[in-house]
Amino acid sequence: MATAGGILYYDPNRTTAKLATAGLRLAGFQVFNAHTQEEAEVLCRAHGPSGDGVIIALLLDAAADPAASASVLKALVQVPGAASLPGILLVSRSNPTPIPGAEGLPSIRRPFSTPALVKVVQESLEGEHPGIAVAQTAEDDLATARLRRVLEESFPGQEFSEQLVERFAQALREDEELPMPPEGVCIRGILGVARLDSVLEMLGNAKYRGVLTVEKEDAWGKLHLDQGRIRLAEYKGLGEDLKLGRFVVEGGFLRDEELEAFIVGKDPEQRPLGVRLVDGGLISSADLAQILIDQARAVTCHLLTWKTGMFSFRPQGELDSMATTAAQQRAELLVDEALLDGLRRLDEQAMMGVHMPHQDDVFLRIDEQVAKLTRDALPRDELAVLELVNGRNSVKEIARKTRTGTFAVSRVLYRHAKANLVRKRVTPVVV
Repeated sequence: MATAGGILYYDPNRTTAKLATAGLRLAGFQVFNAHTQEEAEVLCRAHGPSGDGVIIALLLDAAADPAASASVLKALVQVPGAASLPGILLVSRSNPTPIPGAEGLPSIRRPFSTPALVKVVQESLEGEHPGIAVAQTAEDDLATARLRRVLEESFPGQEFSEQLVERFAQALREDEELPMPPEGVCIRGILGVARLDSVLEMLGNAKYRGVLTVEKEDAWGKLHLDQGRIRLAEYKGLGEDLKLGRFVVEGGFLRDEELEAFIVGKDPEQRPLGVRLVDGGLISSADLAQILIDQARAVTCHLLTWKTGMFSFRPQGELDSMATTAAQQRAELLVDEALLDGLRRLDEQAMMGVHMPHQDDVFLRIDEQVAKLTRDALPRDELAVLELVNGRNSVKEIARKTRTGTFAVSRVLYRHAKANLVRKRVTPVVV
C-alpha cells in the first residue's frame, strides 16, 4: 500500500495510542508516536518541514491532560515550518474545547471509530487549513483567550474586536483587588478558607515536586516536596526557634557551646550552616540529612498550627541542593508521617485550650511542691525546663536555652501547672 504521508501523533497514554496508530497505518499513513513533549519536538524537527518533510499533519490528544497538550502545541509552533502543518485534536465529550485559543483546529471526540478518525485527518489534509499557527495565542495569553471564549458564549452573534477584548483583559490585570498569582505558581489560597493539612495531603497523594510556601504576617515557611516526601523545610519568623542549629544540638551532634563557637566565625563564601558543618568535618553528610529531616518535621508541625495567612505551590523540575543531599542519604520524611505528627500537635493544643502557655508567658517555680518529688519523678527534658523557670525567663527564652520548640516547652509547663509545680506570673495591676 502506498503511504499517504506521515502523522506526528502525540498521546501521553501509550495504551490508548495503539488503537489510533493501528487505524492510521491501515489507512496508509506513516505514524510517528510521541508520548512526551521532548519526543514530539525531536520528531517534528527531524521529519517535519525543516527536516525530511515526511510529517504532513499533527494529531494531539488533548483529553487526558489539556495543559500538557497545550504546552506541546505551543512548542511545536516554534519548530521551523511546523506552524503551517494542519493539526487535529482528540478531545473528550465533557470538554470539547480543552485548549483555549485552539478552537479553530478540527477535533474528534473520544470514543471514536477508526473510519471517523481517518475521515477527519483526510478532510484536514484535503481542505484549506490555517495550520496550527491559529493556536499560537493559546498559551501566549491564557486570560485573553478565555475572556474571548466567555464573551462569545455569553453574547452569541455579537462580534468583539481584538482591541476591545484586549482592553477588557488589561483592565482585569490592572485591578489591584483581584489576586493574581506570581508567575509559575499553580495553586494559591487563603488559610481559613482552605486547611493546610488538606492542601498538603492533596500534594502528597499527587506526588508533586515543588515548593509549598506558607506566609503569615512577617513569618513564612517553605516545604520542599518530592514524590510524597518532604525533603527540606525553611522557616523565617520570630517566636519559634526552627533554625538548623537547634536540631544540630537537639540531635546530639554538637554541644551548644561548640556550635556557638563555630557560628561566630565568619564564612567569606556565605555557605549554608549545614554545608559549613560538613565541610568542616564536624558532622557527616548522613548526619546533615537526618538534621534536615528533623527540622522539616518541626517546621511542618508549626505551620499546621497556623489558622490565618496565605499559601501557594510552585512546581519545580529539580530539587534544591540541600534537599538533594537529604535524598541521596536516603533520609526521608513522608508527607503522611508529617501530617500525623502535626495533627497530634493540634489535638494536644486543643486539649490545653485557653490554659496553653503562650510564648511570652513567664512562670514561677513552686519550690515547696517540687521538693516533695522523688529524684526520678521527672524526665530529663522536663527537669531542663523546670530549672529555667525563675520568674524571669519567658516560654520563648526557655525554648531558646533548651534548644527545643516553644510548643514543647508549653506542653511541659502545662503539665507542671496542673501538678502545682509552677504557676504563671501575674503582673500586678496598679489601681
